[in-house]
Amino acid sequence: MGSSPTRSTKMPISKIKKFNLKFCLPTDKFILAVSGGPDSQCLLKAFSHVVGQSFCLAVGVNHGLRPEADSELDLAAALAEVVGVPFRRIQLNLEPGSNIQCRARDARYAALTQVADEFGARFIVTAHHFDDRAETVLFRLLRGEGVGSLGVMPPVSGRIYRPLLSVKRERIMSYLKRWNVPYATDPSNVNRKYLRSKIRHEILPLLESINPQIKSRLNSLSDEILKS
Repeated sequence: MGSSPTRSTKMPISKIKKFNLKFCLPTDKFILAVSGGPDSQCLLKAFSHVVGQSFCLAVGVNHGLRPEADSELDLAAALAEVVGVPFRRIQLNLEPGSNIQCRARDARYAALTQVADEFGARFIVTAHHFDDRAETVLFRLLRGEGVGSLGVMPPVSGRIYRPLLSVKRERIMSYLKRWNVPYATDPSNVNRKYLRSKIRHEILPLLESINPQIKSRLNSLSDEILKS
């Protein structure tokens, strides 16, 4: 018999339960935005466990920008089958050109919204977590954006729902390891020519060596601005 889950591996589930009690109704249905990456694999397994498979539809969007995207979505589809959640794959074909990342994000959310309407889902659930939020606040600071722009990633924004915001990346990785959940790794996440990757692998570790609570402070700053 396997060992019982530790507190750290149970944390995503407990945090999701806490968020859902605050923001959701028992009858709500959800679109789970999945990609095959570690964060969304954690979301797919943990969230469906909390709310029940029949209330969820996992949706993976391939923007047509990376050849690896289909194999990454295969991981999401396989996990969806294991946990008993229906899975839908959407293929987009974006024209190359300027501002491609913003256009890809907008097209993805438009596709997810359309599926949410068809499924009767109240929320589109994303896997943004504690570290994502801290990185985004610092990213905007370094780009010299206004103070108001630092209020990022509220738990609920329209139909977007982020139940993992208080879960740290290390807890997500512990959860995946405990349950042997496979995931894909995007090479751009470790390519330090991108500012966000540089923040994750160089700037935030340096700041944490000065102030170990810097990620918590960045999250709190975002909360304070959202409330102001």
